[in-house]
Amino acid sequence: MSHPRNFLTGALALLVTAAAWVAPQEASAQSWPTKSIRLVVPYTAGGSSDFVARLMAQKLTEGLGQSVVVDNKPGVAGIVGTEIVAKSAPDGYTLALIGMTTHAANPSLYKTLPYDPVKDFAPISVAIVSPLVLVVNPAVPAKSVQELIAYAKAHPGTVNYGSAGVGNTLHLAGESFKAAAGIDIVHVPYKGASAAMNDLLGGRIQMMIDLVQTPLPHIQAGKLRALGVTSATRVPMLPDVPTIAESGLPGFEFATWIGIAAPAGTPKAIVDRIHAEMVKALAMPEVKEAFAKQGMVTAPSASPEAFARQIVAEKARIAALAKNIGIQPE
Repeated sequence: MSHPRNFLTGALALLVTAAAWVAPQEASAQSWPTKSIRLVVPYTAGGSSDFVARLMAQKLTEGLGQSVVVDNKPGVAGIVGTEIVAKSAPDGYTLALIGMTTHAANPSLYKTLPYDPVKDFAPISVAIVSPLVLVVNPAVPAKSVQELIAYAKAHPGTVNYGSAGVGNTLHLAGESFKAAAGIDIVHVPYKGASAAMNDLLGGRIQMMIDLVQTPLPHIQAGKLRALGVTSATRVPMLPDVPTIAESGLPGFEFATWIGIAAPAGTPKAIVDRIHAEMVKALAMPEVKEAFAKQGMVTAPSASPEAFARQIVAEKARIAALAKNIGIQPE
């Protein structure tokens, strides 16, 4: 039988060891940041994701007192840049701009990913959501969502809609609408949204669901007709365009989102600090206005844990949708 004094001595040693390990961790989190922070964007410069990253980097720089530098690492549907962050040190100095593609869609599009969207990240917060708009070529004899549904039902298999490619969020939005409306429309994948938009303007396809800011000039010029937006509420840039939900498909909602995450294992104190700074920045009127001009709505997560739950739910939702439409992982 072991002596009580030996047991106490051993327990004390364990506590001292644990304290010695925890103390540097806490001290590191409390003094963070002491140098510049890298925000990896898995897409090219100049796009909508890059716009979000640069505005958030600017505001986080102001709030944290250290430079937050955007580092564009594009490639393979965002996989290249996302992997970099997944395998980075969890010290708060490397962050990832993530979104529906990197964390919800890619797991259903690729048999193997070099990162786990759930296990390899510490989600911090959503920054924005981007509603989409359903637009048709004016040659389509439909001036409302219900008229489009009626037309598609009367002409099954003849209404073509374009997207930026198989599994792209625009494709998933189109398939969600197709399922909700119970119609037979045909997906035409392109190598980019701009190519699909060109064919929509030219009448080679009949409809498309796209980010609001892309077709907006064509809607305003009368070259395209906007029938409905995919968000739960109307979009300020298109105040006269009803939501699809209020157009006869109650509960329909589909919006892309962009947020920020750190590598898994990043101290909670650091994650919470970034979350607090993001919430503060996203509440600023000038930030809201800048995003609104891009067709985006600020949507900070209630907590990092809430964002983590959202990612799990989105991943499951997209997986079910991909299975239903027969997408085979590559």
